[in-house]
Amino acid sequence: MGDGRAVEFLGYERPDGSAGARNYIALIPASRCANELADRIAGEVGGGVVALLHNYACVSLKPDKEKALRALIGLGSNANVAAAVVVGIGCDGIPAPDIAEGIAWTGKAVELITIEKEGSYQAALDTGMRLAKEMLADASRLQRRPFDLSHLVFGSKCTGSTPASIIACNPTVGWAADTIVAHGGRMIFSETAEIIGAEHILARRAADEATARRIHEVADRMENRMKESGVDIRGSQPVPGNIQGGMTTLEEKSLGAIAKSGTSLIQGVLEWGERPKGKGLFFMDGSANTPQIFLGLAAGGAQIMSLNYGGGLPARFRNFTVAVGGIPIVPVLKVLSSAKDFDQMEYFDIYAGSIIEGRESVSEVGDRLLAELIAVASGKPCKQEMHSRYREPLDMYTTGPLL
Repeated sequence: MGDGRAVEFLGYERPDGSAGARNYIALIPASRCANELADRIAGEVGGGVVALLHNYACVSLKPDKEKALRALIGLGSNANVAAAVVVGIGCDGIPAPDIAEGIAWTGKAVELITIEKEGSYQAALDTGMRLAKEMLADASRLQRRPFDLSHLVFGSKCTGSTPASIIACNPTVGWAADTIVAHGGRMIFSETAEIIGAEHILARRAADEATARRIHEVADRMENRMKESGVDIRGSQPVPGNIQGGMTTLEEKSLGAIAKSGTSLIQGVLEWGERPKGKGLFFMDGSANTPQIFLGLAAGGAQIMSLNYGGGLPARFRNFTVAVGGIPIVPVLKVLSSAKDFDQMEYFDIYAGSIIEGRESVSEVGDRLLAELIAVASGKPCKQEMHSRYREPLDMYTTGPLL
């Protein structure tokens, strides 16, 4: 940081060497059918126990099943989770033992309950409540300690894109991302549909030729999927909200979107929900759907995220735009660019419109954002955590047909 302060956060040490920004006990349903049981257990225990409800159903085919399995393992492996209980029916499309086994590699406590194994719904509920209470008691004894930024995984998504996004919020996030990467941390960004038209610029920042090829491959794959459905993205973007805000072309929108990645070399391209291997900046394939991106970033290991607003009607939402209230285990800071929406700052963490107004530079606002990221990673509640009680099931990213 520019003022010479130590760049570290206070986190919870995990057995695999990672550091949690939060200290939750996660109830992870193996399928949508197990959501109610997981929610019931979390509701009965309360406190720091959260149910990560989702919409995965048994009618998905193999590629989407593999993505869902990776996401559920990733959620339980996230450093913000102190321990996990995998909850199943017994006939789940994704075997609950596979999820539990995948999480167990982290060394954290993982338990498995199914109605089939316990013999009845009530027995599964009783066992789940007992296990969650024991885990919560153990987690409550953990204390935060200092970690340097090499332990931080930062994810980011933009929304309500306008020309102000290009000038203010996204470059601000990019500045903070560059600083995290420079200190040995990781940053993950996504939205494949919003690199189309600018993929060649990202490819020039690839750390090697293989990564450059992968950037082009995932962009082409996304565009071809759309063409197969009869849609030409180059003629259907920007969306109406972007046009209202002043956007004119897909390329303009993509140039603004990639600004949140900063200027660092891209070390690799991840499939949706995949954890990065190594340090640095990574691109994750995925849709532009906010809840799907949040889920993919959390499964990829992000302990903290940002959602960057250009302005317009999306900035008038007190929740996230088109989202599920965020991922319950991951704090998300909201960054605003629009002076016209400044009266909504009660619901935002950082105002970046001062860049457009000429009162601050990108680095100055970026420094404020980084300081807030560190504070939130160290336990300070972000605005979303303070204001939102709304939740929906997490939205799995699917690309194939359903049975």
